[in-house]
Amino acid sequence: MTGTLALGGRIPCERIHELPLLGITAVVDLRGETCDDEAMLARHGLEFLHLPTRDLGPVSPAMLREGVAFVGAALAERRRVLVHCEHGIGRSALLALCVLVDRGHAPLAALELAKTRRGVVSPSPEQYEAWVAWMRDHVRPHPIPTFEQFAAIAYRHLGARAALGHQGSR
Repeated sequence: MTGTLALGGRIPCERIHELPLLGITAVVDLRGETCDDEAMLARHGLEFLHLPTRDLGPVSPAMLREGVAFVGAALAERRRVLVHCEHGIGRSALLALCVLVDRGHAPLAALELAKTRRGVVSPSPEQYEAWVAWMRDHVRPHPIPTFEQFAAIAYRHLGARAALGHQGSR
């Protein structure tokens, strides 16, 4: 997504050795259904954080705070971080969006960046609500996007009708 923040899906064990070759020094895994092999990551010099979250579910406020702090600390040291879940669509995108906003991006600009760099990014409505709650707890100079603004970007690959199917709170 940026020069130091990477977003993706599951990493097969046999490819973990490639991460340091790409400059990755830290990994955040948001899967609740499974988890990267921490010992294997450590053998390759990779720092690791596991934030277990169910598929399509929101990352808890405490885990978002922990994840933003972990990633932010690595980025402050100009290290490259991979944030991933199973498919790199929702859970990992949610954390990456929080990191981008924390680092000064306007929320919709952060979403546009994520969507442009990784077209499958499309956090669920529950994940959108978690993002909004995180933004409300972390004072930012930018307005919080409505679900309709969010959906127009996040779900544009699905077409207009699918994007407007959610009638959730703002």
